[in-house]
Amino acid sequence: MESKIFSAFPRSDRKQLSALCLALLEAQKKSWPQLASAQQGLADIQSRLIRGAGYETGVQFNPARKVSAGAAVDAESIKNRPCFLCSGNLPPEQKGILYSKDYLILCNPAPVFAKHFTVAHMQHQPQAVAMSMERLLDLTADLSPEFAVIYNGPACGASAPDHLHFQAIPANSLPLLESFPGHFRIINDAAVKIYCGEGINRAAMVFVGGDKDLLLFQFARLLQAAQKVLSLSDEPMINVLCSSDHGQWRIIIFFRSRHRPDSFYAAGEQRIFISPGAIDMAGLIITPLKLDFDRLDGDMIRDIYREVSLPEETLKYIIEEL
Repeated sequence: MESKIFSAFPRSDRKQLSALCLALLEAQKKSWPQLASAQQGLADIQSRLIRGAGYETGVQFNPARKVSAGAAVDAESIKNRPCFLCSGNLPPEQKGILYSKDYLILCNPAPVFAKHFTVAHMQHQPQAVAMSMERLLDLTADLSPEFAVIYNGPACGASAPDHLHFQAIPANSLPLLESFPGHFRIINDAAVKIYCGEGINRAAMVFVGGDKDLLLFQFARLLQAAQKVLSLSDEPMINVLCSSDHGQWRIIIFFRSRHRPDSFYAAGEQRIFISPGAIDMAGLIITPLKLDFDRLDGDMIRDIYREVSLPEETLKYIIEEL
């Protein structure tokens, strides 16, 4: 394992975590050809902004994301492949930053952004947010304000649902995060402010506060409320996006009803190869196919969001229960 560690955090010299991550990225581009090629490939991606349905959505054509977007995440497929986030299965050239002794920060080999990291737990354990939320908040604070941290639930965007992990991405890269509090109405104005999304065709809530313990308490209550309303014993289908600035955390929770829209499974030209995760739900749709990049419009994006999101009426019941 020692051969995989580029550096460790926290450090005695108090070097910032974001600076360590950038140093890792530069070193890995020199020593890991696969990553260098992927980074060079970002120069060829295309992006455009779609205005429709009362909000803006970015679309990115990124062919390198085809493997992640189309990953088979059923139990049998996972059972029959080695876990690509376990340290013993990492490419020989790949190294990472040991974070708080239990996570390894790695350069993402199929990046959406030039600065894109995967944060994998050192132990192989299922993707689950309830017991890892405190670490997510700590990581977000340590990477702030340059980076935001995302969590994809095991059935709504995680390409490795069998291995607990987060992702770190540039904090200014997602339309919904940048436009907050637009499209959200406040429903609780206290130590933890709670907002609900409006007019975005997504079942989304936001928690804002500077007290970590209170945020964790309210987040746990939200999960319990969702479990009760949805009659679940397991984690509800969610994506989480967390940012931090000036001592305040902002947690956006997207409630999902489906992993992928019907169009993902359609045949021929009817197929739209989009598998939404937290990045997509926050307003940047990633597609590996040029056909989809060219033809997506506001109506199609609205329909995808509505199809994979929890119905608005159900979210109201969760808020009432909360």
